Amino acid sequence: MPEGDSLRRLATRLAPLVGATLERVTTQGLVRALAGRTVTSVDAHGKHLLIDLDDGTQIRTHLGMNGRVRDYDRERGEEIVAGTSAGRASLVLVTRDHLYLWLTARTVEIAARRAPMRGMAVAALGPDVLAGDFDSRQAASRAAVHSDRAIGDVLLDQRVVAGIGNIWKCESLFAAGIEPRMRTSSLTQDKLAQLYAAAHDLMTASVRGGRAPYRVYLQHQCAVCGSTIERAQLGVPPRWTWWCPRCQPAAPGC
Repeated sequence: MPEGDSLRRLATRLAPLVGATLERVTTQGLVRALAGRTVTSVDAHGKHLLIDLDDGTQIRTHLGMNGRVRDYDRERGEEIVAGTSAGRASLVLVTRDHLYLWLTARTVEIAARRAPMRGMAVAALGPDVLAGDFDSRQAASRAAVHSDRAIGDVLLDQRVVAGIGNIWKCESLFAAGIEPRMRTSSLTQDKLAQLYAAAHDLMTASVRGGRAPYRVYLQHQCAVCGSTIERAQLGVPPRWTWWCPRCQPAAPGC
């Protein structure tokens, strides 16, 4: 599933949409009454992409595990869409010169300015880990409420902080020297803040194209101490998780 850094890069890629007039919008092959509307912003919050239009309508998408976005010049895009089943073409945005295609996205929501549920999905999320004003100490306070849960699970909880997925869970825990199965209650506020700051820094570097090779995710040997990387399915639902048993001891002081 794309994580917050991927969605930020996608928002940047779709920036040319801003100021463009939509000539056709379809969801699963059905034409929506949005022709003539102008795109005013494209942004991301966590794993959600938000496209705002000049009449107050918002298009929200979540790619899920298998969704992806393609953009084409209009002529080529029309050919691609014509050969794509309606069920796979989750969303199509057509401008004068370009066509943007969402394939097998988990969620496509089009909400008018005064729609009762507009914005509620995003409002239920925690702060975006990639926001410019992200506060790691505030994130630590939000995480501390979940004292009886494993910290690896809390990192993935989008209601606590939005945007962290399984890759950056593993990498952030390694950077902070925290074992993923440790209870949140066993970590100090300073340690939790260090963890969320690590997530912010690592994912920001990824957005900017400066991501270093993964240090534990999908790895077999720790590049720092040489230990064999451990792997287990943790959490609900279970997710493969990687960590170094020496650099991330099971309890403080080990």
